[in-house]
Parts: sequence; structure tokens; C-alpha cells
Amino acid sequence: MIAKIKTRADFGGIVNYANDQKNKKKSATLLEHEGICAINNKTIADSFQIQASMRPKVKSPVKHVSLAFSPQDNHPLFPTMQKGNALMVEIAKKWMDQMGIRNTQYIIARHHDTKHPHCHIVFNRIDNNGNLISDSNERIRNAKVCRALTKEYKLYFAPKNSKARNKSRLRPHQLRKYNLRSS
Repeated sequence: MIAKIKTRADFGGIVNYANDQKNKKKSATLLEHEGICAINNKTIADSFQIQASMRPKVKSPVKHVSLAFSPQDNHPLFPTMQKGNALMVEIAKKWMDQMGIRNTQYIIARHHDTKHPHCHIVFNRIDNNGNLISDSNERIRNAKVCRALTKEYKLYFAPKNSKARNKSRLRPHQLRKYNLRSS
């Protein structure tokens, strides 16, 4: 399992991306939400923005996390859509808890546009009490939490120097680096 974390300034765009139910390719499914009005994407973004307004000096109150699982986890981990969705929510909530993301608004949406199962978490860095959720050392904490959850749920661990890397998706400078390391 890999978690990619990005910080944003605007809720509207990222909510539209994560919960894009009109796009047939993505076919996003809103799996879970808390503390927001989930009538449509605009009400979701407005709910986030109202809470973020408690701390107007915070320039980037939005966090977007993509939790991606290996294609090898597809069948054993997600046997049916319903069980897979429930397990994905469980793992996403555990990830948030272990990262210290508690007592705040969030949505969890699943996409079906790739071979590997994945979901998106959008959460408010301003918690329900108006406190800022810290993102210091989040990259280090994220790596530890992902390793722990991968082990706990018996997910697929990719080898360190994996030859199964999809080179066609690498940018030119990444491909040069990859070729240097693997030779």
C-alpha cells in the first residue's frame, strides 16, 4: 500500500476530482464521509470551507491522500465490491488515525479507473475544535504507517529493486535515474 499526500488551498477542485461520479471512466463511489453535507460536491466543499474559516490565516487547509494498493491485492483483499469497499474504508480510517488525523471532516471516495484498487481521502486540516492538524514529518510517519498497515492486512510488499516497474510511466529524468540504479 502506498499513500501519496498533497496539500491544497481549495476544497472545490479536489472534491470534484475525488468524488467525480459523472466521469464513467473513474466511476467514483463516495464510501464514507463525516462532518459534511454530502448532497453534492458543492455542498461538500462548502462544508469543508465553513470549518476552515475558523482559521483564516491557514493558507492550505486541504489535504488530499491517494491510498493505492497493489494489483496483486485485487482478488484476495477485495473479493466482492461490497466487502472490498468496507475493507478499504477500514484501512483508510486506520491510516488516518495512525497519522493523527482525528476529530475532523473527511470524505473517502473509491475510483475504478486503474488496474490497482485505490481510494482518495480528502480531509480538513482544521479540526472540529478549530485546531490545526499538524503535518510536520508527515512523509516519515506516512512511510511507517503504510508499512505497518501493509503488514497488518497481509498486503503485497513490492521488492525493493523491482524489475516489474512500469518504465513507460516514468518521466525522462526518472527513467535516466532508474536506468542508472538498475545497471
